Order: sequence, then structure tokens, then C-alpha cells
Amino acid sequence: MTAATDRRHVSRLRWYRRSTTPSGEPVLGIHTRTGPGCWVLLGGSELDEARRDEFRVLLDGALNSGAHVVILDLRRTAFLSIRVAASLATAKMSVGVRGVDLRLVGGGQQVQRALDLVGVRPLFRYYTTVDEASIE
Repeated sequence: MTAATDRRHVSRLRWYRRSTTPSGEPVLGIHTRTGPGCWVLLGGSELDEARRDEFRVLLDGALNSGAHVVILDLRRTAFLSIRVAASLATAKMSVGVRGVDLRLVGGGQQVQRALDLVGVRPLFRYYTTVDEASIE
């Protein structure tokens, strides 16, 4: 784990657990946002089949952590596989029963297309920033 400060909120310390490419670029990550009640998953640049299992472990960990809100930040995600998109529908429905709210932030045109193709988009309310998603 590494610690990094958010330049917008210098007093807040965020702990990150990251997966990186051989060049050191973050692929996936998870960190607490506002304490134990809210987790943020960073989607990385691509959520494809090669990263599906790792993503599933991170998502399951966040959803089973006791948090009330789990936010998936897709703002930097350029590609989302159909299988990963479909797994979001399964996750949303299964955790909703337990009172956990899975929320999506951002996502470019390719990401939105994958969500549309599998019919996931209507299941989520979309947010433009992580701060906006963590408030409600």
C-alpha cells in the first residue's frame, strides 16, 4: 500500500492498493473515500478480459467490506469488456438487497456503449465526479 495526498484536500490522506503494468502505470485500484462507509474503485485504462478476475476480486472486496456505498470511477477507462459490464448488473442486483449502493462515475463513449449493449445503463444513476457520488 502507498499513501498519497489529494491536492484538492491536502488534509485528507488516502490509502491506495494498486495493480500496475510492467511500466508502473496503475491498472486498477481501490481506496477508501470517506471512511469505512464508502469505497471507490478506480477502473484504470482498460477493464478487459485480462483484468476481469482482478477487477472482480477488488469489486467483491469493496462490496463485502461493510460499506454502504461503492463507487466505480470509470473516468479514465477507455475500454470496458462486455463480460465486465454484465458483471456490474449482477453485482448491482445482488448488493442492492443488502443495502449497498453501487454507483458509477463517468465513462467515455466506448464504456457507455458496452453498458448499453448489455442493458446495464438503466440500473445506475450516473455521476460526473467521485465527490458528487459520495455525497448522497
